[in-house]
Amino acid sequence: MNPDKQFTSHTPLTPPHGWNAPGETVVLYEGELSGFKRGPRQGRVELTFGARPSLEWTVELREEDYWGLDNNGSEITTVDRTPAITFTANTRRNNAGWINSTHLGDQQIRLGRLVAQWVNLPLSVGNATLEERKGERTRYWRGRWSFDVDGWTVTTDERPDLSDALRTATDQLTSVLTHVVELKRTNGEDFSLAKGREVLECLRVSLSFGFGRKVVPALPIGYDTNGEIVWEQWFSPLLDRARTIGSEWLHHGSPDDCTELVTRALRAFTDPSLKGTTRLQMQMATEAVATGFVEQRILSAAPVLENLAWTKLVLGNLMSREDFKSCHAEDKLRYLLTSAGEPTSIDPAALPTLAKYATDRRIDGPTAVTRIRNRLVHPEILADDLYAHEGLATEVWRLSLHYATLMILHQIGYRGSYQRQVQLDRWAGDTQPMPWVDPATAPTTPAPLPPVRRQRPPRRRR
Repeated sequence: MNPDKQFTSHTPLTPPHGWNAPGETVVLYEGELSGFKRGPRQGRVELTFGARPSLEWTVELREEDYWGLDNNGSEITTVDRTPAITFTANTRRNNAGWINSTHLGDQQIRLGRLVAQWVNLPLSVGNATLEERKGERTRYWRGRWSFDVDGWTVTTDERPDLSDALRTATDQLTSVLTHVVELKRTNGEDFSLAKGREVLECLRVSLSFGFGRKVVPALPIGYDTNGEIVWEQWFSPLLDRARTIGSEWLHHGSPDDCTELVTRALRAFTDPSLKGTTRLQMQMATEAVATGFVEQRILSAAPVLENLAWTKLVLGNLMSREDFKSCHAEDKLRYLLTSAGEPTSIDPAALPTLAKYATDRRIDGPTAVTRIRNRLVHPEILADDLYAHEGLATEVWRLSLHYATLMILHQIGYRGSYQRQVQLDRWAGDTQPMPWVDPATAPTTPAPLPPVRRQRPPRRRR
């Protein structure tokens, strides 16, 4: 490093619960627990990472406790911490059980900052430098991703050994705490808990959508403007174990694209005309990446496309409800794609089997994916159209997922870059501009509305 080169480095945010080893339990509390029949007992509350995360409690029983100890549904309170947390205990055996969720603090509380720890987040290249001193040695790394959006300052710092921790967690198919995230108002003012949780939820949904698997900012803690804990929540996060997803569209090494995604998503989440809709679409698209069999993934992408068409055409006042119902799904999808500058032809280099299937039948991409999806739901001779062509189902899924991802990004106005999900033989970071941003493909005139095909009334039986 050139000592004459001037740069700014930052001290990493302090993770409230430290950094665990991959799969290691995170201890949230250890000390006396009250609420038992014969007085307080030593115990602990911990978040475990097994096949799925679980919030567990245990107590150390005494000899006289082995008879008649039953706390199922009872309230248990931490004694050796301030402020104390009370939770409803579900019992698995006399001295242990699980907790669904619990929190301390009033929901109307005002916060100075909100802090949580990410689980399994793959971000690895930030836009700011972190500095860590150990003895006489100082280490610098690009481990901070920080940006301002709509009056909020969002800062995410990675753990120093992120690469090794994620590699081990991926090999062991488990989970690990990877980052700490902090939310605060850019002007330093306090904010409501509800608004802070809204931003945290946007981060969860949008980055899960971007990386193709559920990642979660867990164990949130709210501090007042004096730095005192005034709100905290314990829950079992719903997430996917650490793993490599080859079909993720967001490159984790591009902090600018991550910022653009969250910025656009937050505005869509708070837009009265889109509130709830974008969140639903992103969550369904995430489920279509790697959940279940390939047929399930095709069917998971289908309602995303239908919801997008309804939002664009009906809620956008481009088509009446009656005309929407009469219009074929392939025509509605074709309109969405052409409006965004995305070609409706199928790339034979990326999807050779599907391209040949479509060419033989003189159909395009929107027609191919909607008709095969319909055959899955309402089969006639399914083997002739799907399983007789090796690899066809996988390619239909990849194209359906690509369409769903592209149209969600177009709806929220995303203008960053992306990795094409139909092209699997690519290098990580092989990104390209969105088709509506690229001058070579950006639509110059509005695409025509799809023709409405009226259904014939049913014939009366004589």
